[in-house]
Amino acid sequence: MMHKQRIWDIKEYNKEKASCFAAELGISPLVTGILLERGVNSIDAMRDFLYGSAQPFHDPFLLKDMQRSVERIARALAAGEKLTVYGDYDVDGITASSLLYLYLKGRGAHVQTYIPQRKSEGYGLNDEALRTIAEGGSTLVITVDCGISGLHEVQQAPECLDIIITDHHTVPPELPPAYAIINAKQADCAYPFKELSGVGIAFKLCQALEQRAPGSLPAWQGLTELAAMGTVADIVPLVGENRELVRRGLKAMETTQLVGLRALIKASGCPQEHIAADNIGFGLAPRLNAVGRLEHAQLAVELLVTQDAAKAEAIAEKLNKENSLRQEICRQIMEEAEEMLAQEQHIDTAIVLASSGWHQGVIGIVASRLVEKYHLPTILISLSEDGMAKGSCRSIPALNLYEAIAAERDILTQFGGHHQAAGLTLPAAKVPEFRERFRAYVAAQLQPEDYLPHQTVDCVVSGTGEITEQDLQQLALLEPCGCENTPPVFAFHKAVLHNERAMGKERNHLQFSLDKGDFSYRCVMWNNADLLPFLFDGAVADVAFQPKLNVWNNERSVQLHVSSLRQPLTLGDFRRGTEDRFSVLRALARVHDRLTVYVSSAAAGSMMSRWLQANQDISGYLDIRLYSSFSAQQDESLQQTVILLELPPYPLKQFAAQLKKQGAQSIMLLFGHEDYQRAAAQLMLTHPDRAAMATAYKLVMHALGMQAEVAFAPLLEKNYTQISENAVKIMEQLGFISYNNGIIKKGVINRCSLEDSPLYVSLQQERAELERTFQENIRLNQHDLLRG
Repeated sequence: MMHKQRIWDIKEYNKEKASCFAAELGISPLVTGILLERGVNSIDAMRDFLYGSAQPFHDPFLLKDMQRSVERIARALAAGEKLTVYGDYDVDGITASSLLYLYLKGRGAHVQTYIPQRKSEGYGLNDEALRTIAEGGSTLVITVDCGISGLHEVQQAPECLDIIITDHHTVPPELPPAYAIINAKQADCAYPFKELSGVGIAFKLCQALEQRAPGSLPAWQGLTELAAMGTVADIVPLVGENRELVRRGLKAMETTQLVGLRALIKASGCPQEHIAADNIGFGLAPRLNAVGRLEHAQLAVELLVTQDAAKAEAIAEKLNKENSLRQEICRQIMEEAEEMLAQEQHIDTAIVLASSGWHQGVIGIVASRLVEKYHLPTILISLSEDGMAKGSCRSIPALNLYEAIAAERDILTQFGGHHQAAGLTLPAAKVPEFRERFRAYVAAQLQPEDYLPHQTVDCVVSGTGEITEQDLQQLALLEPCGCENTPPVFAFHKAVLHNERAMGKERNHLQFSLDKGDFSYRCVMWNNADLLPFLFDGAVADVAFQPKLNVWNNERSVQLHVSSLRQPLTLGDFRRGTEDRFSVLRALARVHDRLTVYVSSAAAGSMMSRWLQANQDISGYLDIRLYSSFSAQQDESLQQTVILLELPPYPLKQFAAQLKKQGAQSIMLLFGHEDYQRAAAQLMLTHPDRAAMATAYKLVMHALGMQAEVAFAPLLEKNYTQISENAVKIMEQLGFISYNNGIIKKGVINRCSLEDSPLYVSLQQERAELERTFQENIRLNQHDLLRG
């Protein structure tokens, strides 16, 4: 396969205990079982998880510097000072800025928001912005979702500014000299929950301000919808306080009084009832993000804080257009990145690509897609005209990305982020050095198994294979789902697949039908159309999926969103594909550590050698073998992925079974009908029939009519498409010639039959058998090959 096969991690739980808990709670044991395997192992904990706790939030004053921050803000409110909320341009920063602005505005504050422009200012605090804010009359700056890495900027800030930093990113070794820093990740911070998002920290600040002056703003908790949006969008763990914020926020969205949010919900096509975390992640958040990526995120803040319905509708429509443009830019960058990867010697360790044509605002999205496809840490870098380079970084679970980037801090101008996502800035001239150092760091930190993606399966569905709407309603109790509370994944063992096809505008998605027991389901598999050569009507596979409710033409059905397929042996059929076999081979070699490649003859091996001369960058990843060298004995050197580049001379079904027995997990059939034609032509020489023998006889007799003896080698070289050594040997058996040490002499010409030559008879039998084998190898479908 072009992509890496997933390792399945099938979870187990105490089914008896799950049934007891389910009976007490009045819910499905499917739900309690999933909770048990996720560490929620008491009735009270399950009840709180499913229905919420009466006291879900910790005391905000447990956060370090919260008391100091609240007192400073209270003085500012009392004195009528001008305040600036300084945010980030992603959804977390946008919602945090909007939430704190609305709360402070509700308290009568003279407050404004400031969001840096992504392209010209970059992430976090910057000197010019702080000077501008001070010149505008602000005396207090409160950062949200940024600032923890702004050591220099805070040091150089105008003296008239007090700066309170609220952030949730990884804390650097040296902290900025701010008036106060609220970040639960500080080593000496006693707050028990460390995983709040930027908007979550802003929410805690509002909570603390409200506790100091209770009742001043009775409706302040209505801002939970903003907290929910930022929390979901920033992919922080949806457990503890985050889960409660999102649960309350999703419910609040249905009746939100925020005019801009109502407009955004309508423009995005998001349902106005039963809003789920997915609606934020795939509908609302991308539109807020788009304007920050392409233009200025301040527009998104204006949308969320406005009370003007007409203005809100206009901004929401503009965000829709920006999102469509963002999608097109992402598609273009993805294509360019893939073209650059096609030039790579081998795609391994880590992906680091740079281009001057890439929009800084969207490369993070593309980096995430590349991680999903190749399962490698990925950094995409945009080179600017001023000689600087800005990168977006995404990782795989085994690598702490922040630490990996921090290891190269001596050549970086700026960096920050999380375990799995980060950003950086460095001089463009340093990009090649950074690439080599980063890849070396990753190679030293990770083991080969770390590069293999895993598929968690919460429950294997047995019995009749039925999944009902009622099951989906019960599973909805686990919402909101997200990071560390992922939507549960189920699996069928030995399901039967049918009607596979590519779908979507770009034909990049996969659709098929699935039969399990007495039930059938329609399945979709996003961004996996490259699996099409491995599927066929009647294919049997283990299937991991999330069940979803599908409504089409007012008909409701359970649809399966498939995340992984697993077979004891995957058989990729490229025999009828239009792509050149060597292009497929090169693509496979770039993403596999090593491949075993079978070719049909020494001549084919020679052709392969010529191809490798022109493709020396991948030759080290190919183990090339002749079919004739195959042995049924156990072969420890056989790779898990085997390529049959040319038509095998053995019955394919038995050959594939032998390869599987020796450890092959994937077999790719790259030969095609032209191989059959070439093999048939070769058989005409090596196993000559009557017509071929007549041609060979005439050639030999013509040569001997001119001289008493003829050397076979020159004769063969001159007529290599019409004569073979076997034809000469047959003529010798019939007495027409003598043939010794490569020299042919005329014999006695007697009337006889070709069948008088034992070699001719045996060759005809071999030829008939080989022709049947070749025809069968071309004709057999995957179902027949894997059956039995």
